[in-house]
Amino acid sequence: MSRFTKIVLGLGITCIILLIAGILFLRHLVIKSHPIVGGILPVDGLHHPVEIYRDDYGVPHINAEDEHDGIFAVGFVHAQDRLWQMDLLRHVGQGRLSELFGDRTIEFDLLFRTLNLNSVADTIVQHLHPQSLKVLQDYAQGVNSFIEMNRGRYPVEFDMLNYEPELWKVEHSLIISRLIAWDLNMAWLIDLTYGELALKIPPDKFQEIIPFYPDSIPAIVPPSTSKHRLSGITEFIKTIQSYRSFFGLGSLEAGSNGWVIDSSKSFSGKPILANDPHLSMPTPSRWYQLHLSAPGWNVAGVSLPGMPFIVIGHNEYIAWGLTSAMLDDTDFYIERIDSTNANQYLYRNSSLPIKERIEKIYIGSSDSLLATIRSTHHGPIINYVHPLHHHQHTDTTFHQPPITMRWTGFEPSDEVYGFYLMNRATDYSQFEHGLSYLTVPAQSVVYADVGGNIAYWMAGRVPIRGKQNPMLPMSGWSGDTEWKGFVPFEQLPKQRNPSEGFIVCANQKMVDRSYPYYLSYFWEHPSRLLRIQQLLTSTEKFSVEDFKQFQQDVVSVHAREVTERILESYQRQSVSSPEILRALDYLKNWDYRFTQSDIATTIFNTFFVKVLRNIFEDEMGEDILRDFVFYGAIPYRVISQLMMSDTSLWFDNIHTTQREYRDVILIKSLSDALDELQTSFGKEMKTWRWGSLHTVTFKHPFGSRKPLDKVFNIGPFPISGGGTTVNKSEYKFMVPYSTENGPSMRQVVDLVDPLTAYTVITSGQSGQPLHQHYDDQTPLWLNGAYQRVTMDWNEVTTSNWRQLILKPER
Repeated sequence: MSRFTKIVLGLGITCIILLIAGILFLRHLVIKSHPIVGGILPVDGLHHPVEIYRDDYGVPHINAEDEHDGIFAVGFVHAQDRLWQMDLLRHVGQGRLSELFGDRTIEFDLLFRTLNLNSVADTIVQHLHPQSLKVLQDYAQGVNSFIEMNRGRYPVEFDMLNYEPELWKVEHSLIISRLIAWDLNMAWLIDLTYGELALKIPPDKFQEIIPFYPDSIPAIVPPSTSKHRLSGITEFIKTIQSYRSFFGLGSLEAGSNGWVIDSSKSFSGKPILANDPHLSMPTPSRWYQLHLSAPGWNVAGVSLPGMPFIVIGHNEYIAWGLTSAMLDDTDFYIERIDSTNANQYLYRNSSLPIKERIEKIYIGSSDSLLATIRSTHHGPIINYVHPLHHHQHTDTTFHQPPITMRWTGFEPSDEVYGFYLMNRATDYSQFEHGLSYLTVPAQSVVYADVGGNIAYWMAGRVPIRGKQNPMLPMSGWSGDTEWKGFVPFEQLPKQRNPSEGFIVCANQKMVDRSYPYYLSYFWEHPSRLLRIQQLLTSTEKFSVEDFKQFQQDVVSVHAREVTERILESYQRQSVSSPEILRALDYLKNWDYRFTQSDIATTIFNTFFVKVLRNIFEDEMGEDILRDFVFYGAIPYRVISQLMMSDTSLWFDNIHTTQREYRDVILIKSLSDALDELQTSFGKEMKTWRWGSLHTVTFKHPFGSRKPLDKVFNIGPFPISGGGTTVNKSEYKFMVPYSTENGPSMRQVVDLVDPLTAYTVITSGQSGQPLHQHYDDQTPLWLNGAYQRVTMDWNEVTTSNWRQLILKPER
């Protein structure tokens, strides 16, 4: 062997050794933080030993001798599996992301400093029930015990960002609670977008795109006083959209299914309850599965990392599920600055001072930004949240009318005590008492108990308004549009043991015109509601297996409704194009099921994206259209309304000389859709399968950059369903067709055996890559399978699951 060959061979072997060493080192960095789940672990702060069994999917079953130790253990296991997720969420809510991510996240920090969730949490602490405060303290103690015991062995994200977690505080749990409520808020987009449209669109056309549902309040457009009235809100909207994109939150979250049948409709002779909340689906999962037993407790379900309770679940006596109430809980006010004093605003013939505070935002470890945050009695001024407005920190001049936001989430409340009571409830009245403490985000709640009762409540803080249109920003100076208090819990919608034998919540309008208070315009299209009602009346009795199948249902009532209009349009036309004829054949023979292998589903959804552009873009323009369709429920409902008439003004393209009607737009949209599909997938129509376009990826905040996406993200996977199917998988209309929103978890409980539930989350219990439970539930979720979770301690203790004993450290 020549000397040169030896050198080359030696270098090659050295490179291989270095590569292997590098891979092993990186693997060590990732797995060094994987938690201890077996044996005995001395822990400071416990009263008694705590047993923690972890089942085959890593779900902890906690058995504690007192409540303090049980809640302590919840904090400990949350930190074991999701510490970085918890830490990231508190950084978001505090407006401290730029400490970690640098100047990429300054605008997000400005947004959350403006919302001032820190101050909201501080205020809530002062109003907490003593039991709430104690529970949050016990939880924080458990989290901090883990943090202090594991210094130098934190999840890899801490190493990659080169920092260590601070100790957990009671306020951090409250900040996360309010952050989640903010993420479920819809009015920031809808009110402001409709406000822009009201200034841009003639009143008769504007009236046509007000969703029909609530007819108790007239949709009267106030006269425009200035074309600059809403200056700055585009930046506010774009900042929130950018924040949602950065963290994989997708388009505006909406939807959920929750239904329950009583004993008369159940094969088991007891109520059965199903729930699947439709939210963004990042990695790690929003949800953490948990079973907690302590004196007064034996409850299981899903919790939120950072909070110590079961949010959706069951105990030995009851089961419950949550869906969004779609409440309009926010209003925006256009303020008028006092012409004689730029630091004051007008209100009811008085001049009031604008409140100011200076916030210091740290950027990395060596830079910072001073931001002036302003507010009125209505709330924070939101059209100055962009960094461009803060290049001169001492400038107090308003170059555009301030727009303020009032949100029920800024009001103090005690959801902690509400969930405390709900988790421990043994009957209807105890559970209802707990619900009375839930204010934000407003929820529609389905319930069942072992006594055979089923029920529904709306729980939330509902503003009492006047007759103004709350979908539009209002004048802040008159005083005529102020909230007049909140609707008492006793007067909110509820239902118990209806004669139909079932209750369905699918984000529909929940009251008729006789209800005295305005609730919302934000309801979802009734497609899912109608389909679930069809399924629940399809036969006399149902089982758990039936409900599992129902949660996988992909029939779209909305698609049937629109497709009928398409086919009617072509019946009045002479068609010669073979491509159009083939497409029409697919639509004529379609069963309206959005399956992965279906061709008609692909044609229809591509058509729908095109029809949105062809109807709205000429009037709205690209930017406002993007905002208008960001929350899918609005365009779905508005399109259904417009389809009822051939002569809507929206069908006319304002850039052409001739007048267009519905048929013209539908025909053009189908043609545009086929052109796009041929360009993307070729002319062979049978290859246009829905799963080829419609995929899901569970995204980690680090997964937006290659090659980190291969380590941190889960997916992509082809997926069935759509925005109007029971098995919901919504996509962005402006960036079709992958989905980021869908069933974030699924649960089915039969009260014949209240100790058992069938559940699944999108990824896994662990938030740490390379851990066996990082993505082990994804195959279940994709294939409509479930994990059986038991609360039967005889079953738990006789299993072969790993057991960890947390032992008090003396």
